[in-house]
Amino acid sequence: MISLAYQAIKKRLNDSIPEVSGRIHWYSSLLTDDHAEPVFQTPTLFIEFGETQMYELKGHQNRQLQGGHLFFSIHCIEQFNYDDDAVLNALSIADKVSKALHKRDFKLSELPEFESFKGTHKDWVLLSTIVRTAISADHRHVNLADSVVRFGCEVVDVGVLS
Repeated sequence: MISLAYQAIKKRLNDSIPEVSGRIHWYSSLLTDDHAEPVFQTPTLFIEFGETQMYELKGHQNRQLQGGHLFFSIHCIEQFNYDDDAVLNALSIADKVSKALHKRDFKLSELPEFESFKGTHKDWVLLSTIVRTAISADHRHVNLADSVVRFGCEVVDVGVLS
């Protein structure tokens, strides 16, 4: 389920924000060592997932089907040289992230491996009504501007349907 959500979010961001296309990654410890130079190009985006509370979807013929409340953050990272340009660029990209995801759904057929589902009963809404829930800045990095946009949505675990 998380792998499909990650692919969906990454695809939407790659398609919507050309200046970071190809530089969208899974959030990892790359951002924790402030004494090292970044091993990635900037600007870049990192997708971080929080805990997903799962629940049973009642009334569906497939009794294995589950849904969940998915929470995730997008870190908008820019090299920071103590000038406003880097910060303004990170904030500009954060605005573009919000426009690409806020109040949007994501259908399964939008992923290349499920294109054949388009227009069929199998074309489930994978991520339902993505909503921006918070915006913050992570000031813990010495050489990076990190603007964080947080989102929440409903997710369906379509893996049990196959």
